[in-house]
Amino acid sequence: MLPYWIAFLIAATGALTERSRLPALGLQTQRPRGLNGTWWLVAVGLALFIGLRHEVGGDWGNYLNNLAEFDAKSFKDTLALSPIQLLQSDPGYRLLEWLASELEVGIYLVNTIGGALFAFGLVRFCRELPRPWLALLVSIPYLVIVVSLGYTRQAIALGFVMLAFSAFVRASVVKACVYVLLGALFHKSAFALIPLLILIGKGSTFVRLTVASVFIVAATSLIYTESLLAFSSGYIEAAYQSEGALVRLAMNALPALLLLFRCHRFPLTPMARSLWVSLAYLALAALLLYFVFPSSTAIDRMALYVIPLQLVVFAYVPLVYGGSRYGIFLRLGLTLYLASVMAVWLFFATHAYAWLPYRSAIFLALWD
Repeated sequence: MLPYWIAFLIAATGALTERSRLPALGLQTQRPRGLNGTWWLVAVGLALFIGLRHEVGGDWGNYLNNLAEFDAKSFKDTLALSPIQLLQSDPGYRLLEWLASELEVGIYLVNTIGGALFAFGLVRFCRELPRPWLALLVSIPYLVIVVSLGYTRQAIALGFVMLAFSAFVRASVVKACVYVLLGALFHKSAFALIPLLILIGKGSTFVRLTVASVFIVAATSLIYTESLLAFSSGYIEAAYQSEGALVRLAMNALPALLLLFRCHRFPLTPMARSLWVSLAYLALAALLLYFVFPSSTAIDRMALYVIPLQLVVFAYVPLVYGGSRYGIFLRLGLTLYLASVMAVWLFFATHAYAWLPYRSAIFLALWD
């Protein structure tokens, strides 16, 4: 458990000492902020923290068994499938399995490459916000610890989705859709975001509706077929997805309400505003749908793509709700809130045992 709290304290220290700056996600004219030495170190540290874990995460055994049973011939057969069938097979992740199998380096290569893709998307996304360290802190309790260490494929997809969101607010809808498609190669559920980005993007209404309709049909073929029914069958995650869904959906709903309540005070461009407001309404809709379909893993799965809304809104909260006078108190309050979220999950979550203790392949090798 100690490594989790060390990661939290590092991010908290940065969040409480950093100065607010002009948010890049609110300015289309600014170039994307690159990663400096400190943020490259954060990205590499996260990638190793995620990738070199040992027996951590509810599906560790399943991922390990899938890699052990990997067949190079079946991978070649996969590449010969139709485009829809190919996307349904999550070919990006299978490519990582093929690479690990060919090099005979095991699950650690798969997880490290996957962790690097997730970490790069996360830190690049945080860098675009007025308080990047605060955004990083928001990501630690659930997005990093639970999702990246537990849902390997969807965590990679989320890394690409965060890159897509950054591209979208700069009015690059095509680039955003390309990033989402790359994410869908690792987890097909990401594909469902493309119709949303097209619908709220710029351009002719008729063209947007037509193109979005095509992608909606394709997304339905990808997700709402037999593959959805088997989406989590045989996975431990199916149980903890359903059990903690209400809490996770509520965690998205809180920043959604904060954004919608004072939307006019958030310094966002029209493109950024359309994206985050749309995700805010989706977060609230998902919470309402939970009470209609309380055991729906699909709702909980898709809600993971709304988590970046938490990073955005909480990074703006000290500015929008506190200003220069009360901003520090709001940052302290957010830190305590996030610490309590993390503590409750680690100490009381039904399936937290699968994440405890955190083991690293590096330390295991040194001790052996």
